[in-house]
Amino acid sequence: MSDTATRAAAPVGLPSRLSPRRKKHFGLVGGLVVATVFAIWLHGRCSHITENDAKVMADMITISSRVDGWVARRAVTDGDRVSQNEELVGIDQREAALQVQELRAKEASLRLESERLQAQLAVTRNTTESAVAAAEARYTAAEANLGSTEAELERTKLDFTRNQRLVAGEVISRQAWDVSRTTTQQIEEKLRQGKAQIAEAKANLTDAQAKRGDVAVLQKQIEQLVHDMAQVAAQVRQKEVELADRVVRSPINGVVDQKFVEPGEYVIPGQRLVLLHDPKAVWIEVHLKETKLAGLHPGQPVLVSVDAYPDRHFSGQIERIGSSTTSQFALLPSPNPSGNFTKITQRVPVRIKVDQPEDDPLRPGMMVEVDIDASHG
Repeated sequence: MSDTATRAAAPVGLPSRLSPRRKKHFGLVGGLVVATVFAIWLHGRCSHITENDAKVMADMITISSRVDGWVARRAVTDGDRVSQNEELVGIDQREAALQVQELRAKEASLRLESERLQAQLAVTRNTTESAVAAAEARYTAAEANLGSTEAELERTKLDFTRNQRLVAGEVISRQAWDVSRTTTQQIEEKLRQGKAQIAEAKANLTDAQAKRGDVAVLQKQIEQLVHDMAQVAAQVRQKEVELADRVVRSPINGVVDQKFVEPGEYVIPGQRLVLLHDPKAVWIEVHLKETKLAGLHPGQPVLVSVDAYPDRHFSGQIERIGSSTTSQFALLPSPNPSGNFTKITQRVPVRIKVDQPEDDPLRPGMMVEVDIDASHG
């Protein structure tokens, strides 16, 4: 049979025998493909750091009570989203409210007493000054009257002395002399009365001036009331703060992770009430071997895969590299008294800032895998 017939009889679709030259060509191509794939894998292995010892973290805020009392209401439960200043827990306020009302009433009473004393001070000051002015006027008038009487007495004495000589020479009658003597005695009596009036006016002036002390006393009483009102006002503010503390509010926009009390329970200062966190402020914490830290720095991109969402990927970047290894924070130290030493590769915490989507899928405690592009930067 000829070669043509043999080739015609060969089954259709079966490859014919390759020549050595073509085999060599295909072998070179295959080798290049394998080398390229290996090079790509090796480059990724060297330029990327992957780690599965990572989890989602957040600042967990423990809301505690600042006062003691019975829990009247709990407005939230696990999983609830809360806004800033939204009520979380209400503690019985009745006694604190009554204390605030009592102090406010005391403050109002002190204010009214202060107003009364101020009005009394104004009246006393006006009355005292008027009395002093009147006493000074009477004293001045008495002095003037006394001076006039003294001058009149001096003139009358001169007349009486002259009349005595005249009556001795029988120039004037005895009756005229008696009139002159009587007039002199009357003026002397008037002088004594003037001096008494002077003494009385001086005493009245001293008494009126002493009344100014009542003004000073009233001023001191008003100053004391001002201090008392300030003290009571401070007590009112303190009780108002305590009253406000009986309504425990959320400090952030967040989500409630756990509740620790039920209505009717008695709480004390410092007791935990609610645990919450801000779902927008989450990050990834990964513990990397110290041998992988070379070339890492903040800002390098990170690809995050979450076990809970196998079909989703999240982007992030290195935010901070820890300054100490995790072993330094261990509660129990590991001394080496025997002198036997085994070198163990330590791990350093690395914080990764992650972009949280709008639906807040990343929750604290979730396990994730990170792929750090160490070639960037």
